[in-house]
Amino acid sequence: MIRILVLLAIMVFSAQPVLAQVKVKRCLSEAEIKTEQLVRHGIFLRESGNRCDEYNPGTAKMWKDFDANVGTRFAQQTAKRKKMFEREFKTKALEVMTYFDGRLVTYYRHYPLGIAYCGNIEKLLKDVTKKGWNAFTVQAETIQNEVRGDYKVCK
Repeated sequence: MIRILVLLAIMVFSAQPVLAQVKVKRCLSEAEIKTEQLVRHGIFLRESGNRCDEYNPGTAKMWKDFDANVGTRFAQQTAKRKKMFEREFKTKALEVMTYFDGRLVTYYRHYPLGIAYCGNIEKLLKDVTKKGWNAFTVQAETIQNEVRGDYKVCK
């Protein structure tokens, strides 16, 4: 019985990469929410594109090409996010940001691969390759919507 409870607890706490994250004490603006969505979506597509390359050859290259084309925009979003973390977490900003990113990377690197999942990743990558940054931002807002549950939005 204890084993079942322990396994159940492990499954619940590893189900989403955001469950063990520290809550923000204050609030984030809409722009900061969008920044967090963009950064998370970049991590998602990078990790998934690299891993799905064995199912759908070319997804890793699609990600690398897209990243090369919009790398300066990613750098801008990462810099904005860093300022947000410095404001919210002051002395532990880098530690907390590294923790958040590590949870996301670990989650996506161990997500079970399959034909449907990797097919979806390929479609997402083809879309951003064809339509560019605007398509990426639309995807980020939809796919990374849990950011609104992780952070308090300023009103």
